[in-house]
Amino acid sequence: MGQDNDSLLELARLSFQANVRTLQAPQGPRRLIVAGANQFGSVWTRDFCFASGGLLKAGLLDVVRDTLEEICAAQRADGAFPRLLDSLNPFSRFCLGLLGLRPALRFPLRANFISEHFVSPIDSNALLAWTAQRYADAGGDAGFVAGLLPALERGMAYYDGFERDGLVSQPPFSDWKDTVAARRGAVFMTQLLRWRGLSALGRLCLLSGRSAEAEAWEKSAQAVQERCREAFWDEAGGFYRDSLEFPIFSGDSNMAAVAWGFCGEEAGERVFKALHGLGLWTPLGPRAGQRYPSSEKGWLSRLALVHGYHDDYVWLWISALALAALRRLGRRAEASELSAALARRAGEDGQIGEVYRPEDGRQARTWLYHSEAPFTWSSAMLFEVL
Repeated sequence: MGQDNDSLLELARLSFQANVRTLQAPQGPRRLIVAGANQFGSVWTRDFCFASGGLLKAGLLDVVRDTLEEICAAQRADGAFPRLLDSLNPFSRFCLGLLGLRPALRFPLRANFISEHFVSPIDSNALLAWTAQRYADAGGDAGFVAGLLPALERGMAYYDGFERDGLVSQPPFSDWKDTVAARRGAVFMTQLLRWRGLSALGRLCLLSGRSAEAEAWEKSAQAVQERCREAFWDEAGGFYRDSLEFPIFSGDSNMAAVAWGFCGEEAGERVFKALHGLGLWTPLGPRAGQRYPSSEKGWLSRLALVHGYHDDYVWLWISALALAALRRLGRRAEASELSAALARRAGEDGQIGEVYRPEDGRQARTWLYHSEAPFTWSSAMLFEVL
């Protein structure tokens, strides 16, 4: 088992390190992390933030700092942070990447806020606050983080305009499941990230000696946590609903709720019972969730014949959450079995990829779409939890 863990750890490290880019900026060299080697060769805010724990564990504090600084510098007047940064049009990079072409990333970087579905990301702001807190806790430059605080506070205040009855209500296609219109209204994963972001600001204010503001942010985090438990827990099903409009099981939020300590261990055990009972467990970890109606899926996933991209497929960053959740619940044997399966898959591929087919565990590949590899988000999260 130790050998499996060691091999998986090394492949995960090599995967995300391959996506570090050194760019020449006017102020000197900058080390930034991109989401992937091909179609996702931009600096994606969401991917970077989820990956930041693994980057910090690997000692890449300079990469986290430089990437944080570049993204935060591009904040919009209304408080929104960008979806990504790139020197190219991101759709052009995506298409060129699918053809095996890798145009270099270089300064000046342009901020992109709007997706192919004409919406801004709903989760970037909360994720950046959490990332800044993790950087600070890892021994990062305290003065640098203090300088970011006003922007991060504006970023969290951005959610006030989306709040309905104590919950963020989001437009379709605006979170990480951006091929699915069903992720609209009050979505549990978005509330979880807001909870983390609010708590992070409390921690950052405390580190900056602002105890009154720290207490206020923490109270807000606690209020969101209580409201979410009340709104999303399905007592009959034993899991957290994906959204109020689509009360199905989603792997991301349920694994996160257990792994991050949002819920108690009794609820965590019920979540795993529901996961298995619904047939969503695979040797590589959970599927992304129960299936959404075909009518709720976007045009790009249909065109590329990856209909299961955000429900049927397996994402290894969710598997990383599952590993953390299993260990929190004391289910060590199952965690070891999952680690061994992930090590075998990664060993065959020689790297950590983006999405995997549940039927055979291979990376997804169609006439148009190829699973991105190496993929920063999943590899760094696996590195973090191993």
